Amino acid sequence: MAGTWIALVLLSGASCSPSVAQAPPGAPASERARPETQREIDAAMPVPPQPDGAVEHDAGDTPVAVPDSADVSTQTPRIDPSEHARATVPIEDPHGAMRHFYERLEAVARHEDGAMARISFYSDSVNGTDLVSSALRHSMQARFGDGGKGFVPIAKGWPTHFHRDVVWLDQRTWSTEVVNRGNAPAGRYGLGGVVATSRGRRSMTTFRTVAAGPAGTAVSRLRLFYLAWPRGGSVGVAVDGGAPAVVDTRADEAEDRVFDVAVDDGPHAFDVRAVDGRVRLYGVVMERDGPGVVVDGLMLIGARARRLVHFDAGHLGRQVALRGTDLLLFWMGANDAESSYFDETGFVADYSAGIEHARAGRPDASCLVMSITDMGERPGGATRRRVPGFVDLQRQVALDRGCAFFDLFEATGGPGTARRWFRSQPRLISGDYTHLTPDGARAVGEILHHTLLRGLSEHLDGR
Repeated sequence: MAGTWIALVLLSGASCSPSVAQAPPGAPASERARPETQREIDAAMPVPPQPDGAVEHDAGDTPVAVPDSADVSTQTPRIDPSEHARATVPIEDPHGAMRHFYERLEAVARHEDGAMARISFYSDSVNGTDLVSSALRHSMQARFGDGGKGFVPIAKGWPTHFHRDVVWLDQRTWSTEVVNRGNAPAGRYGLGGVVATSRGRRSMTTFRTVAAGPAGTAVSRLRLFYLAWPRGGSVGVAVDGGAPAVVDTRADEAEDRVFDVAVDDGPHAFDVRAVDGRVRLYGVVMERDGPGVVVDGLMLIGARARRLVHFDAGHLGRQVALRGTDLLLFWMGANDAESSYFDETGFVADYSAGIEHARAGRPDASCLVMSITDMGERPGGATRRRVPGFVDLQRQVALDRGCAFFDLFEATGGPGTARRWFRSQPRLISGDYTHLTPDGARAVGEILHHTLLRGLSEHLDGR
């Protein structure tokens, strides 16, 4: 097809032939468990699609004009105070952990050619349907530029596992292992905690841009993350119904690789299908050329902090390096905070280890730990006694690991918020006093967006 090129990228640290494509802008230069009940969150309808046109919308559906590229200033960007009016609680950053991300955002705001700011947003079921991460995606892209949808697993790992800003047609023909169960070979779950193994040639997933909306309407590059291994078969990637490019996933030793497909920027569909043998695939990334922001919604539904150590340390770090993440954002802990098996010492050790595993792949990237929101007892919604102390534990983990910390519990209102949010109109939290409604998710996404803009503003002012 015209305007399309396809190349295999072996980002494994080995030498590459001249025909191998280079990493995209923003990528790195070098590159037991007790079963848990997985709570299903209340049904959440997607954000209504917006019409095509020259105006995009933020997470609150407030029109935001897209700047004409011819009028973009090359001066140092400035953030108007009104843009972070809801940032009442600042990010705690005694180590300067956010500096790298703010520098990437500044480059994007300057409209530097190909500049990208990538957020890998780890969460549990409080964000199980990509609601908060998509709200942040919409706001950040409306403000700085559309960098694309980001990462999507090959197949669903959980019944309530959904992604927004993409048409994700998982044909349910894959065998999956998720990080919660700890049963994947050698702890290889990919970036998103789900590895899909083919069950014959019928194993296929389609990834397609959305017809209309605040994000996900165009793509210029697809990256397939997969495992090369001694028993690997072949996988095909077809663009817009054309002939597939076939990737041989056999290798003498197991290693993580990436296959790149570049297309003309616009709407596209990609079919990822097993061709022969057994293939193990992690997911795809759908991006644009930039400048822009990308927010990966990495939802580990039902997971507690100790599940992060099910990732092989070297593998998770490698996935983060291949992804070229600029901000590792961790929003986990709700399952730990309400668990009758909670162990404070184990939580600190496991959460710390999981963060370290991810950071090892991109040690210069920013790291931000976000606290849980208020969680209410049933009935009535009064704040659970464990919540304030649990927030302090999360702060301890963040600062001890050299990460920044954002007290979302306090930023959303502190004690009693779950009860107030349940009684509000529109309702912002569901009847379990833990999981957010779509309106609540958009509110949290807006608070996080404003808080990041406040941090960027202070970064720019402090130079």
